[in-house]
Amino acid sequence: MHADSTRVVFPSSGVAEVPLIFEPKVLRFQAAGPGGDPMMVLLDTGTDPSAIDLGLARRLGLPLGEFAMGYGAATNAIPFTETMLPWLRIGPLTLRNLSVLALDLQAVPFQVDVVLGYNVLWQVVVHIDYERRVIRLSHPDLGLPVSLPPDRLLPLAFFEHFPALTDVTLGQELHLPLVTIDTGSNGGLSLGPDLAQRLGLHRASEGVTVAEGAGFGGCCEVLRGEIDSLLLGPFTLHRVEIDTPGEGTGDLSRHGRANMGNSLLSRFASVTLDYGRRVCGLGPRAGTT
Repeated sequence: MHADSTRVVFPSSGVAEVPLIFEPKVLRFQAAGPGGDPMMVLLDTGTDPSAIDLGLARRLGLPLGEFAMGYGAATNAIPFTETMLPWLRIGPLTLRNLSVLALDLQAVPFQVDVVLGYNVLWQVVVHIDYERRVIRLSHPDLGLPVSLPPDRLLPLAFFEHFPALTDVTLGQELHLPLVTIDTGSNGGLSLGPDLAQRLGLHRASEGVTVAEGAGFGGCCEVLRGEIDSLLLGPFTLHRVEIDTPGEGTGDLSRHGRANMGNSLLSRFASVTLDYGRRVCGLGPRAGTT
């Protein structure tokens, strides 16, 4: 991998706030970049580093190197190469020399030109306001953008470079020591095959449905079900959607993997991620217990 030269240039206020396009339950917004046309950006805490659509990179004349093979949530076969996007403007905030992987994003079932991943997100405080449909990126020196009681500020752990929460309990018996936060997923709680089996999430189970999921590496079969409750910090969420890749070979096929997407995260009014201080703030919706 080339050295990452990504730089975040904040406005004088230290804050950029942009409208959130929350369809289909992923975090997207428009930004300005080279080429003159607006770019659709996906904020994805499950991506490291950032990425750009290969076709767009070619149209912009970005330098492309040799191809290698990467992996996604459900596949180990994603061809990519490295390049750099000279600039990207998100409201009043500008990214300079954005190091990205160029890969084919055309299989994703919604428009996305650029994916913002770890190499940007660790440099900002990310505030996702699901209720107001706003994304706020702020300078870490400003601290958390919302005031929350201490019990709603949870320790932020990491799995590789992906933010995660600890001590999540499913139902009455299954304790998960680490659950990653994936804002690029529109799922609820996605589980690896070992955890899915323990919860009875397989084809023969009553109430399990089979659907098709799509990601950076293409489509795969997904088994979906539901659990009665999930305990996270001071919150108990009821009737939580769970899923598992039917024949997946990627990250979620690893032992013990659990991953929460926006169908679960959006049950909170807001989610704040402070990578530097290792804090996750959860703002409850009215009626959340």
